[in-house]
Amino acid sequence: MIIVADNLSAGRPSVRRIIAQRDAEALDALCRRLAASGADWLDLNPGFLPKNERAEVWRWLVTTAEAACDLPLVLDTPRPDELALALEFCSRPPVLNMATAEDGRLVPVLELAAAHGLSLVAAAMTATTPADAEERLALTALIVEEAARRGISGPRLLIDPMVLPLALPGGEAQAAAVLATLRAIPFLFEPAPRTLLAVSNLTTATAAARAGFVGPAFLAAAFGAGLGAAMVDVTDPALMKAVALCRVMAGERIFAPAEFSS
Repeated sequence: MIIVADNLSAGRPSVRRIIAQRDAEALDALCRRLAASGADWLDLNPGFLPKNERAEVWRWLVTTAEAACDLPLVLDTPRPDELALALEFCSRPPVLNMATAEDGRLVPVLELAAAHGLSLVAAAMTATTPADAEERLALTALIVEEAARRGISGPRLLIDPMVLPLALPGGEAQAAAVLATLRAIPFLFEPAPRTLLAVSNLTTATAAARAGFVGPAFLAAAFGAGLGAAMVDVTDPALMKAVALCRVMAGERIFAPAEFSS
């Protein structure tokens, strides 16, 4: 399971300040900390940017992060033209995040990924999030078909089944649908795409209800259902212990009890 650090999002006030101030020292230190904490990839999400600032912000973000560590970068924006812009500043191949099943957000990102031989994240959703596993799988089939037409298949394509906050009405059914989608994908597609979940979406505080404590349990359930990549807060000790235990269960590392005793 690939661990994608979601800590470089402008949704976090500290990151928003770093970007606004172009604090290269702080960004360098944060990237190094995330790498040391167990991240495999770094997701760069500067949030909404005025059009006249996009080139400068992406140039600064990408070049500073690349200089800080050698981890792959995930360029995270819902705007295909902005992904193309950010890509211009990359000196090594990034992952594009994200497309959706909507024509205006699927085809342009697929074309960009195909032209540059890149991997991409595509969410199994349109303007709204599907209500159940069946809808998610139908949208996944559409995405897989369009990707295959452009020579993109297997692990180059990461499908995000879109988990919603657990505290929302119906959040339990949505979480169950995501797990069912993860279990079904390897049996329905050949070669199967990789899967990715933003675990932090599940634990987002909604209507004053905090659900951070469910993250490790859901991550373990998703791993058991076949999750290929998890976007998480890699500075969260409980989440990273869950990651380590998942890797133990997968036979990827030795179980060292003292590592989990604190």
